[in-house]
Amino acid sequence: MGYTIVVTSGKGGTGKSTVTAACGTALALRGKSVLLIDCDWGLRCLDLMLGITSETVYDLGDIIYGNCDIHNAIYEVPGINGLYVIPAPNSVDYLNKADEISNLCKSLANDFDYIIIDCPAGVDKGFRAAVAPANLALVVVTPDAVSVRDAEKVGELLKRNGIKNQRLIINKFKRSVLRYESTKNLDKIIDSVSIQLIGVVPEDKNVQHLEALGQPIYGNSRAASAFRRIAARIEGEDVALPRIL
Repeated sequence: MGYTIVVTSGKGGTGKSTVTAACGTALALRGKSVLLIDCDWGLRCLDLMLGITSETVYDLGDIIYGNCDIHNAIYEVPGINGLYVIPAPNSVDYLNKADEISNLCKSLANDFDYIIIDCPAGVDKGFRAAVAPANLALVVVTPDAVSVRDAEKVGELLKRNGIKNQRLIINKFKRSVLRYESTKNLDKIIDSVSIQLIGVVPEDKNVQHLEALGQPIYGNSRAASAFRRIAARIEGEDVALPRIL
């Protein structure tokens, strides 16, 4: 039975789609079958990040409205065995489709070990539709005051939507942010958001380079190593945080 994870944040620009793609890649490289569902309606990017844009014919909207068989809109990521993507629709007409998204995840639960949903930014109807099927929410935050405050609000909203199992990912972390009073240290960020930490991903120029090429994030880069540790923790392993401060 597949385990459904939603990747969310309170604002745009936190790297939520990057986290979705990279966590999916890391889990697939551990031998798991992983389906990424891009619910960032109108702003689809997972197909670009993972190099499948030229292959896509159908998307999530076609599934919801019965224009194709479900499996016709599922695309395998080249070079990563076990990693698949359902692209987001270009339209925003699907924002109030929580039941359809939940039913889709249920129908695919026996086909994949993990289903990871890339949630749209913000907390409108699209947010509620994307988080509805989740067993676990990964809340992505960057170490700036606005992102931290918004992540705290998202955590409370997730609870109101019945998702108490939440973990925090601090993304794009740089030592230089510790100079600022609003984000003195990681502990202050964690305490402010009140969500248990599952990983810290350092700022890494390799990420932008690979995404521009449409290639998954893996290998020996600092970010890829961080995502491997996050994947291990998702699977229940006790993996210590590296010394980054």
